[in-house]
Amino acid sequence: MTWTNARMLLRMGGVATGHGWDQTLKKVEETGVEVEYGKLEDCLVEHLLCGEKFTKLYPVDPSQRSALQAKIVEAELSEAPAAKAYPYLVPDDVLSDGTGDLNVVRVESNEDGVGILFSSLLWVKTREEISFEDFGQPEDMRGRYEEVIGLARRPVQMYHVVWLPHHRDFLEVRVDSPRGIVEADIHALHSRLKDEVNSWGVASLEGSVNLFPAVRPFYDDATEGTVTQMTFQTTTGAIKDEKMPRRRRDADQRTEAYHVAGKEAVDAIAIYRITVEWGFREDDLTFIPSVTLAASGPSGGNSKDPLISGALIKNCVRASDYEFAIERLGKKAKLEH
Repeated sequence: MTWTNARMLLRMGGVATGHGWDQTLKKVEETGVEVEYGKLEDCLVEHLLCGEKFTKLYPVDPSQRSALQAKIVEAELSEAPAAKAYPYLVPDDVLSDGTGDLNVVRVESNEDGVGILFSSLLWVKTREEISFEDFGQPEDMRGRYEEVIGLARRPVQMYHVVWLPHHRDFLEVRVDSPRGIVEADIHALHSRLKDEVNSWGVASLEGSVNLFPAVRPFYDDATEGTVTQMTFQTTTGAIKDEKMPRRRRDADQRTEAYHVAGKEAVDAIAIYRITVEWGFREDDLTFIPSVTLAASGPSGGNSKDPLISGALIKNCVRASDYEFAIERLGKKAKLEH
């Protein structure tokens, strides 16, 4: 979980935050405030269901809904340490000894739907700066290099969700998407979860819904959120990747002067990657859910639309943030169910 989201959860739970984890803990200790751990835990569970997920949508026949719900509710919980620690992370020493198995840790339900939470371990590669003082002759290292970077592998516990909404005829497979995870690992986890659902013998999940039809409508609708990043090809063959700094909350890439002028200089642009975010202000807190849709290129074989098999849905602190984002995505993709 990012500190940005953690800070929001703490404030929702009534905990005043400082600058970072350490300052926040110090503040709690110094003030002696009584923390409502039950409320905080409810907020955490809600975030586990929807925070930082790469979601794929699979059509479900309404006649299969009851049987799917029964399979979800009757799921057998694992005996793995992750199930016993839920909704918290397992200790680092236990985590490093874990495997890549998918473990059922809990069945959760709310007014939006019902789902199974799975925990798994993934080793993520990170880049870390190495101090010159770590070397035998640090001055020699300073003379040869501006900086030294090392590649480290660290275990990350992830929570994935197989979710059946009450009011949409799609089964959602939500895979955790923490910083550092590569796209191939995300799709591999999706395949494993899809196979798990298919093993129930109720529904046969095949290809997920292609979400590419939502890309252009998001761009064309100037009233729909704020576009912070997009990639497109021009009629002259150029590939452009444009991104707005997050510090400029009022800026929209669709109306940015350079983009508008460049678009007028060509016949058309073919957008195949876009990030849209929305902002809500409630109880002195600002919630900024976002959706990223990304294809590998502007066109597929035989002039077919590119394939976007899933959406990266980020910054959803609450279930209501996620529900808003997925509903907006469904409308733009013209999903009928």
